Order: sequence, then C-alpha cells, then structure tokens
Amino acid sequence: MKRPPKPILAFLLLIAPSLMMGADPDASLSGTDVLFRQPSLEGFGDRMHVQARVPVGEFAMISWQKNPMTGDGSFVPVDWNVGEKTGLPITENRSAAQRGMKNQSGSTAAQMSGIAVGAYLNSADLSGAGMDAQGCPLPGSGGYKLMVTPQIFFPPAEGEDLLRAPGDKLAVSMDLQIPVAVSAGKKGSIAYVNPVLVFIDPKRKIKISYIVGLFSSWPVKTKPKMVENIAYDTPSHSWMISSRLMPGARWMTIGADSNTYQFLPWMGWKHFSYSITRQNFESALANFRAKQPEIDCSMNPADYRLKSFHLNAELKYQTAPAELGWSMRNASITVGH
Repeated sequence: MKRPPKPILAFLLLIAPSLMMGADPDASLSGTDVLFRQPSLEGFGDRMHVQARVPVGEFAMISWQKNPMTGDGSFVPVDWNVGEKTGLPITENRSAAQRGMKNQSGSTAAQMSGIAVGAYLNSADLSGAGMDAQGCPLPGSGGYKLMVTPQIFFPPAEGEDLLRAPGDKLAVSMDLQIPVAVSAGKKGSIAYVNPVLVFIDPKRKIKISYIVGLFSSWPVKTKPKMVENIAYDTPSHSWMISSRLMPGARWMTIGADSNTYQFLPWMGWKHFSYSITRQNFESALANFRAKQPEIDCSMNPADYRLKSFHLNAELKYQTAPAELGWSMRNASITVGH
C-alpha cells in the first residue's frame, strides 16, 4: 500500500492524533512525515504490560520477564526513589508513575512521567533461586536476560511503503541517560542499550530487527571500533542487522547533532540521532544475501513494513550479577522524502 498524498496525510494527522501518537500536521509540508513522537503521559494507567503484546498504536512499557514476586507475574506500584538509578526524578505521586517487582529500594522498576520513561533492572530479582554447581546464577528467565522496554506497534498502513524513492529515509532520535551499568563485562554478564526498528516482509515472512548500538558495558581499552553484524535471533524469530552508532557505518547514517556509541555510564541527557536511508537498507540487504544466500530475502527496501519500535535496554546475568538504570525522553521517528 502506498502512503497517502501529502495533503491527505496532513488531514489524517489532524483528525487521528491517537493513531499517530502526537504527530505534527505541519511536518508533511517540509517533506517529513512524523510516524511517532513520544507522548506526554502522567503515570502508567494501564500502560504496563508483562509478556504481552502492546495494543497497536499504544506507547507502553513491557517487561519481557514475569515478576516472580506476584502470582500472575504483574508489576506493582512502588514509591521508592527509582530516579536515583535512572536519572529521572519523580517527587510527587510516585506510586502512579512507577511500577516494580516489589516495593523495595533497589528492586527492578519502571517509570513513566511526562515525556520521559525509565527503568532500573537488577538481576538479583530473577536469580533468587540460587546458584548452579559452577557458582553461576540460575536462570529465572529465558537466556538469563532481563528487560523492561518502551514499545509501540504501528498500524499496518502507517508502516508500509516507507523507503520507495532514492531519497527516502527513516530518522530516529532520542535523549538518553544511563547512570547505572554494572556487569562483569564478559560473555554472559553485560548490559546494553540499543534502539530497534522491527521490519517484516509480509510476502516472504522475513522479520528483521534493525539494531543500532548506543551503549554497552563491554570494556573498551582504546577507542571503540565499528562493529556490524548479521545474525539470527531464535527467541524473536528474526534476523538481526546491527551496527554501532559511529561515523562510517554502512547500514545507518549518524546524525550531525548526535553523540556516538558510549561505553561508560553517565548522568544527564545526551542526544542521539540517526537515519536509515534507502541506500543504507540496500547495503544491509546486500550483506544479508551474501552471508545467507539460502534465505529468500527481498532486496527492495520498499517491500518491508515497519512493524514496531522498542528500546532494547537489557542485561544478561548468566556468569555474574548485573544492573542497568536508564531513562529516555523525546523519542521520535520520522520519514523524510
């Protein structure tokens, strides 16, 4: 399905703000359509989900692991100062703007306040079953992972036909802070933050997670190096196309106003921005075909529909405990023509 003509799209943006998540009707006049703009929300309401699909068009927080402290796995209101871990201070009505595994300082919790969201993850909440014979934490979750992520699924018509013309591009931007990142910095114990755009090819049933690495607690002894990779992720049944947010990347283009890939925690907002041009996507697909010739993937970026966006802010705790605290504001996704 082709995108609507610009005058029609501007009208749709005016009459359907709930579907467009605060899209700017004037953006189309400058050759840019807003797919998503992080909304301002006063507290969670019913926007906290556990191992459940977020309703289409709704911006919400989702935990990919059940809460072992409650019978149904749900999160509970918490009133401790989660902002100490995430950098997002909430001083009033915390129980409405915070959800956690238990109402105890230092336990896994999420925040949703105004134009910002955040989460603090503590592997101790999932590794309470003890240690194995080798002294490593018992799973508590598939793959020894823990993540609470902001996520939105796009209506099919909004995610189609986005990269048809040579000058088309998807632009992603956000402000982030990551005050806490504790891990052993080795295989099986690491924390990382990577925005992910999920694309699907409905005809070929190919699913691609387009990942841009913003932060990792993996130790860097000198300057970070560009890392680009294509691999299959069994749990999500998707192919991962990933690269670090650095100049010279082939599969995305770093923004002129953007910070680059980080490897040390920080307090205070930093801005990150990048775009996926049609040429970037074509380069990624060419490498995909070269590495996986048996996979019948389309080489045309216009065949792929943008299905969802989430912040892959996650930790692994298989070989040692890990913690991660982060917050995000002003996230947006636009289509440039």
